[in-house]
Order: sequence, then structure tokens, then C-alpha cells
Amino acid sequence: MSDGTRAATGCEGRTDPSIDRHNVGPFTTPEFGKALSDADILLGYAASRGQLPASRPGDAVEGIVLARQAWQTGEVTAKTAIGFWIDYANLAKLTKPVTAASVRACRTVSLLSEKIGALILVSFIILFSIFLFMNNQTAADTQELIEQQNAAALKLWDSLQLIKPDGSTIGTPHVAQSAAGAPGRVFQDTVEFSRRNQLLLQSAIKLHYWFNYLWANYQVSRVTFNKKDIENKDDSEKVDHLLVSPEISTPDEIVKEVINQIKAYQLLRDYALYLSKMDSIIYGGITTYLLPTIYALLGAYLYGFRLYSRLIRQSTYLPSAARSARFYIAAIAGLVVGLFGSLLPKSLALPQLAIAFLVGYAVEAFFSWLDHLITKLKSEKSASKAQVQEEAAGD
Repeated sequence: MSDGTRAATGCEGRTDPSIDRHNVGPFTTPEFGKALSDADILLGYAASRGQLPASRPGDAVEGIVLARQAWQTGEVTAKTAIGFWIDYANLAKLTKPVTAASVRACRTVSLLSEKIGALILVSFIILFSIFLFMNNQTAADTQELIEQQNAAALKLWDSLQLIKPDGSTIGTPHVAQSAAGAPGRVFQDTVEFSRRNQLLLQSAIKLHYWFNYLWANYQVSRVTFNKKDIENKDDSEKVDHLLVSPEISTPDEIVKEVINQIKAYQLLRDYALYLSKMDSIIYGGITTYLLPTIYALLGAYLYGFRLYSRLIRQSTYLPSAARSARFYIAAIAGLVVGLFGSLLPKSLALPQLAIAFLVGYAVEAFFSWLDHLITKLKSEKSASKAQVQEEAAGD
């Protein structure tokens, strides 16, 4: 390939058809050919936006046009080259910060990868936020039912002491009078207690199979209340039903049912507490460390869209490795927010995830704050060391 052909080839690897491939001379270097192509692009950009000087605009383009003509005819002289470079430099000043490279990049750039990445990230955040909301609500309902049933079990046990298996009452006449209607009240409390036991079981099952199935290791046969499995259970776990039978009428039957419901609740409470603790460990770690990283990436995507859209609109966009590096920096910064959230200024009355999002959007500000913090710690350490030396010298 001749020098003229190489000179006619731009940074994109395409040959300008208007340039004679046999044009060879002392000034037809590859750099000159590339500069001529860049000057044509800048000239078109400046002319389309009215950036050429109002007075005698031809002076700004005469050297470029003559150089193009001389290149095509193979008669590039020293005077033509000098005039071209002077006018090209003046044109570059007029269009600054726009360059030929940025104009080319803006013509071909596509934010499709960022759009797809942002769509995937936003969709994941929305779905996972819904998932976490459902998990947190189920865990809160389970914990609330446990607290309610703790108090209800104690109350039910106290009420049970007023009933004897033979139907008589115990104690003074006042106690006997209050115990006269005790079986009916205890039966009503037992029915309500049974209803909440069923709600607790349903809530715990959702917590188990919806949110903790992969890591929950619990023998669910302990809370399977049916007569089929009763023989394989210990005496403390032999509870074969949760529903209160409407056929119960005698105090003896009520007592047995109360004891059955309290035993069932003890098994359910053990099951629910296990799941609640497991859930808080797993999802607490996810909320503390993973979500800040994801929200920081979301902030970085928002900043990137805003920045690149503006650069493309202004024709100043240039591909850079910093474009992708920013996302890695944002991810690290989000992780730092999760790990050292307690180091953040107390004046920032914002949730941790909101701080992570802002950190991803403005990583420079976050790392500037870290640099300031390190400088402050060094100053305090130096001052403390100097004070110790002064006290030692005084002694």
C-alpha cells in the first residue's frame, strides 16, 4: 500500500474516495492526510453551527480548501501546507472542545449496552425490592403472632386453673362465682387461640418455602398435625390437630383441648423462631452489603446516561476506559457504604440505600470525603504525637 493510500485512510480504516491513491510528495505524509480529513469534518461542523467568523469567514477556511485541492492534484507545496496547518489550528480553536474524533464518535456511538444494562438492573431492583418487602412483611407478621400467642397462652393457662375435670370450682365463694362461667370463656379463648395458631403456621410456612427454602433445615414433621404421623413422634410432640372440634362440651374436654393447643403452639413457636432467625441472618446480610452495591451501580448508570447524553448532544463525546471503570468504582463505593455505614456523617439523615445511590452517582465526592477523613486522622495523630513529645520534654 502506498503512502498516499495510507494517508487517505482515517482513524476508522476507511479510504476517502476523493483522494488520489497515487498522490505522493514530500508533504503528503499520513499525518497530513489524516489532518486534512479531520479538518473537513471540523469545517462541516463549524459551518453547520455558524461558528465561522462573521467578518471574512473565507480566511478561516481558505488554507484548508486550497490544501484539499492541492492534495487531489498532487501539487502540495510548502506554502500550501503551512497555510493549511495555520487555518486548521484556528478552526480547532473555534470548535474547541469539539474535535474531529469526538464528531466521528458521536456519529457512531450507541448507548444500547447502557440501556440494556440499566433495564436489567432496574428490573432486578424492582423485583427484588418486591421480594424483600414480602419477606419483611411475612417475617414481621410471624414475629407479631408469636408475641400475641405468648401472652394468649399465659392467659389461657391461668383461665384453665379455674376449671376442674369434674366441673366443680376451687377456692372461695368469690372465686367459685367467677369460675361458674369459666368453661364458656375458656372455650372461646381456645377457639381464638387455635385460629391464631393456624395463622402462625401459615405465616411460618410462607417464610419457609417462599423465602428460606434453600437454607432452612427443619423437620417439618414436627408441625404436621395429623393422626397419621402421631405414632412416630415423642410424647411432647403428639399433637394431631389444630382445629377445635365443636363437639367439645364438658370441662374435661375443654381442659384437654387447651393443653393440646398450648402444645401445638410450643411446636409452632419453635418452628417460627428458627425461620425468623434464619431469615434475619440471610436477608439482613443481603440488605446490609449487597443492596448498597446494587443501588450504587444504579446511581452510576444514572450519572453515565446524563453525562453521555450531554456529551453526545454537544459533540464532545470520546470513548474512554473510565466509562466502564466508573461502574467498578461505584460498586466498591457501595460496598464500602455497607461495610462502614457507621463512618458516614451523622448529619446525613438519609437511609443507607439512598446514601449508596448518591455515592454511585457522585463517586468523586465520596472519595474526596474519604481523603479528607484520612487527612484529618493524620493531623490528629501528628498533633497527639507532638503533645506527647512536649510533655516528655517538660518532664
